[in-house]
Parts: sequence; structure tokens; C-alpha cells
Amino acid sequence: MTTWKLDQFYTNEEDWTKDLELFKTKIPVLATFKGKLSNFDDFLNYLKLEEETSKLFYRLYGYTSLASDLNLKEVKLSSMKQQVLLLVNQLSQVTSWANPEILSLGKEKVFSFIQKDEFLQTYSFVFEKLFMQEQHILSEDQENILANFGPTTSIPGTMYQALAIVDAKDEEITLDSGETIVVTPSTYRSLITEAKTANDRKKIFEAVYKRYETNKTAFAAIYNLVLQQKAATYKSRGYKSSLDSALFGNNIPESVYTNLVETAYENTSAIKKYIELRKNYLGIEEYRTYDRFLSLAKDNNKYDYETSLKLFFDSIKDLDEEFVAKQKEALEGGFVDVYPRDGKRTGGYSMSLYGFHPHILLNHDNTLDAVFTLAHEAGHSAHSLFSNESQPMPISRYTIFVAEIASTFNEHVLLDHLLKEVKTKEQKIALLQTAIDGIMATFFRQTLFATYELKANELVQAGSPINADVLSNIMIDLYKHYYGLDITEEKGKQYVWAYIPHLFQTPFYVYQYATSYSASLKIYDNIKKGDKDAFENYKKMLKSGGSDFPVNQAKLAGADLTNKETFMAVINRFESLVNELEKTLTE
Repeated sequence: MTTWKLDQFYTNEEDWTKDLELFKTKIPVLATFKGKLSNFDDFLNYLKLEEETSKLFYRLYGYTSLASDLNLKEVKLSSMKQQVLLLVNQLSQVTSWANPEILSLGKEKVFSFIQKDEFLQTYSFVFEKLFMQEQHILSEDQENILANFGPTTSIPGTMYQALAIVDAKDEEITLDSGETIVVTPSTYRSLITEAKTANDRKKIFEAVYKRYETNKTAFAAIYNLVLQQKAATYKSRGYKSSLDSALFGNNIPESVYTNLVETAYENTSAIKKYIELRKNYLGIEEYRTYDRFLSLAKDNNKYDYETSLKLFFDSIKDLDEEFVAKQKEALEGGFVDVYPRDGKRTGGYSMSLYGFHPHILLNHDNTLDAVFTLAHEAGHSAHSLFSNESQPMPISRYTIFVAEIASTFNEHVLLDHLLKEVKTKEQKIALLQTAIDGIMATFFRQTLFATYELKANELVQAGSPINADVLSNIMIDLYKHYYGLDITEEKGKQYVWAYIPHLFQTPFYVYQYATSYSASLKIYDNIKKGDKDAFENYKKMLKSGGSDFPVNQAKLAGADLTNKETFMAVINRFESLVNELEKTLTE
């Protein structure tokens, strides 16, 4: 079965509508508990109703979000999804008093309540985190004011989406062959890969970056708004900085962030060697950043979905029995929507909601990349299955910080298997490029962007002005240092900061891709070395959900992210792969 079945949510729209009305009735009931939480029974009943309401939200949102992603052109589904999200915003406003009131009870009283009831004991870590943040939670009136501003925090992201995608004009260009094509942000990579000449690659690149160059002042203004919002938050709530504000909730030491950016910044020689290898092997006189999409060797194999499944299952067959079973459970039973079609959301993801089997969205195109995407998303879904079965709802949801450990772990396993099975020089080169480009994209590129974010936020903190030139200069310097390339020679590339949606929509997010990749590689290395407890410790992490702080969870699995050595493992792996590629290219 290669399409989703959504009947675990609803079998008809009428039932969805009934639940939406039920959800509406619960919001004002939750508000009636205000001022009553000092009473044990009211405290207990409030949390039970809140959890019940959350489960209802998962059902309502899960159905509309997944159904909408299968057909983005269906206005009705999009409208249904928006109805749910508007109600959640209303719920957030109506219950904004809850955390300040719970804090006012004091930690001793709250935990005396918890000791009295088995249900409340599942919230122990939730309240441990809440009281940890006590110093940054404001009075009820102040929290209510901030809650009123809540809907405005998403406006910069919405403005960005409108400017970059919705209202942007896709450029039409004429290739050297005389063929006319339309270039979009979602197609330009494949168009560059297929381009016949360097001039065509240049035209395609400039076409997609034209929107960012043309609107650079508007993009800079939107990003400045993002930066100012982060600054207002850290100042209002008494954090040291925007970075401190972003890391504090998950108790992530700033040393994790700084160790990451320092380690990557200090170890870029292998990147420059790889670029030089590519330049010489491909015979490119002037190497540009968009030339990274060119393949060093053609892998002419077609990896249909059944073949991809077999390759992945073969790669994990000798691993822990329980782990293998969970990977299969993630991919079987109608919970993967496999192929692209008109109106379907692009890309791939795994969505997990407590009480429901995780769903995977793919756009499988029979390429080698598609095999790795399958393994990646299976890792997320298996992680969710482990977590949801092992933890109660309040502490079942793991953070993004550990989420990418499970997904990239699967990629490491698959890569090693494919390298062992390789039959031709071309296949080996293609696999090595896939592995190297994976580290370039997930570790180095994301860390470069994380460094950019840190520098931009520090400028705001120092009271410096923000404009397109300031932001571009940060990127120019970073690209020169990391890649040895002058991006001012590529028309529009200096505005790459405007190309990255995460910077506008989810600040201080991208660094976690690099930390997770580093952790998963360290865990995988421990397992390969024969550490007898390594896999059991890894499974403990997968089962731990959100029951501990993410740095502790990674450490439990064998990866200490406060230690630069964990990041150096990626550097060493990268250098080894580049050296192996150099050897293979010259054989």
C-alpha cells in the first residue's frame, strides 16, 4: 500500500465537525479553573481536562494537516486546518494564566500534589522544567499582555512566505539550446543538475536568486523584525541574550552551540580540498556554489520503492531485533504516502501525534537520494513508536534536538551497507559523493547558518543597525572562510540569508541538525566498535521521549555534546570520505 489511510482519525467529515464543536466547548471550561488551582481536586481536574483537550486537538489537526498535504489545492481542507489552528491560539490565550498561577503555588505545594496521584506523577518532569523557568515567567497581567501579542509572532514568517513564494514571480529563461523553461525554488536544483552548459547553470541560478536580490530591502526588514522580536523576548523575560532564550527551555548549555560553531570554523580544510577535487574532476574553470549539485558519477540504477525498502531492511537486518521490528512497523500498514502527484506537498516528513500511528510523507523519485530519505523518515517514525509506547503523554514528545539523531543514525547504517555492496567504480563514487554532500549539507552548511544567526543576533544586542548589506557581509565572510569561494562573483548569492526560510520562521533551529548528526555518528561509531551496551543505551534514548533534557538523552546514548570530541568525529569522518573519494577518482 503506497497511500495513506487516515481512518484512524476520522472516516467522514461529519465526525470531524462534531469534534471541532466539542473542542470549542472545552476552551471556556478550562478558563473556569482560574484562581482555583490551589485546591488539589481542581488542580487534578484542570490537568485532566487539558490533556483530554490536547488529545482532541491531535485528532482534529492530524486529519486536516495530513489530508491537506495530499492536496494543497483543496481550499476546503486548508480552511479546516486553519479553523483548528485559530482555536488553538484562542486556547493559548484563555489559559495564559495557568503557568503563573501554578508557579505562585510554589514548588513544594505542587510536588506535594504530584505525590498524591498517579496521573499527576506523569507531569513531574513537566513541572520540574516549569519551575526551572520560574525566573523568566512574568506576572499574570504581563503574561496576558504577551499572550495577546502571540498571534503577531508568526507574522514575519507569513510575510516571508508571501514575499519568497506565494507572491513571487517565477522567472522564465532561455537556455543556450533555445529551449525556454520556468525556474522555481523547488525545481532549480534538478534543472542545474541537468543543465548542459556552465552558462545555463548560471542563468538558472540567477533566475531563482533574482527574487531575493530584487527584494533584498524587504527581506532585510522582515529579518530585522525577527531579530527584534527575539531581542524583545529575552529582555522582557530576563534572559542574557537571544541565544540564552532559545537554549534555556531545554537546558542546553551555550557551550554546545559555541563548541559546534568553533569546531566547524576551525576545520574547513577538507571542504576546500573536496571543492578542488570536484573542480578538477569535472573540468570546471570557475567553480561556483551551485556547481555542488553536479554529480561526479552517474548512478544509473533506478531505486523503485520496493527496491528501496529491501535495501533499507537489508542494511538493518543484523541490528537489534526490537529496533528492526520498530523500523518495519513504521513503514508497513498504510502509513507511508509514497509517490508525488499533482497538488501534493513536496519534500518528505514524519508526523507523529500521541495516540496515533506516525505518518510518513515521501515524494519518491527512484533516485539514490530517495532511498536515504526513506531511511531517514523511518528513523523518525520508529523513534515516535518507541517513545509513545514507553512514555505517558505529557513526556512522550521528544525535542528536535534528539529527533534528528534517530533519522541520521539510519542514514549511517544504510550508507555503510551500500558501500559494502557496491559493484562498480561509478556506484562507489556516487555513494561517496552522497555521503560527503550529506555532511556538507547537514553539518557544515547548517553550522555556517547557525554562525550567521549568532552574529546577526549579537549585532542587534549591541544596538547595531541591520540592513541587507550588513547581513550580506556576514555571509560573504563565512562563505569565503568555509568554502574558499567569493560569492560576490555570483549574482544574488550574497543574499543567501534571504533564501533560508528557517532563519525567518524558526530562529536558532538549524544548529540542531548539526548537533544531531554529530551525536548519531558518535553513537553509531560506538556500536560499530562493539561496545556491548551501546545499542541498549541507544534504545533507552529512543524510548525516553521527552522525559529528560536532550543533552542528557544524547549523553545516555553515548554522545557527549558538551565535548568538542563529539563534533571532531564528524570532521574525521568527513576527511576520511574525501580522502577515499580522491583515491577512487584516481584509480
